[in-house]
Amino acid sequence: MTPPSPFDKFVDKFKSGTKVAAEQMKLAGRITALNVERTTQKTERERLLKEIGLKTYGVFSKAKKLAPESLMEEIMSELNHIERIDQRLEEIEAEIANLRAEYVARNDGKDAPAGDTDAEAVAEPPTEGGVEEK
Repeated sequence: MTPPSPFDKFVDKFKSGTKVAAEQMKLAGRITALNVERTTQKTERERLLKEIGLKTYGVFSKAKKLAPESLMEEIMSELNHIERIDQRLEEIEAEIANLRAEYVARNDGKDAPAGDTDAEAVAEPPTEGGVEEK
């Protein structure tokens, strides 16, 4: 058996480099897809919050007061949907963090692809009295 030629060594390095690059691109693609999903989820959450506001105003304008029972009937499905969105946003944030860590570990400490990294991915729960403080 003859030792590998310099050309064979070059081809082997090229193949291994290509494999690593493909794995990195797969991770970067998954991070990007999760960032898109996160943005979509946030948009849907904002839409639901606006709808809750409209329904609340509708209940108020009919009776000129807010009856908790009728209000809850009107907005319960939106509240449940927002809760599911918040849970999914938490899952997405955790998955992005794991993928970024894996990307950095595989890429000799180089940062993962940029994305929407704001800390308010999931809004804080309202403070006492149901009004958020800013």
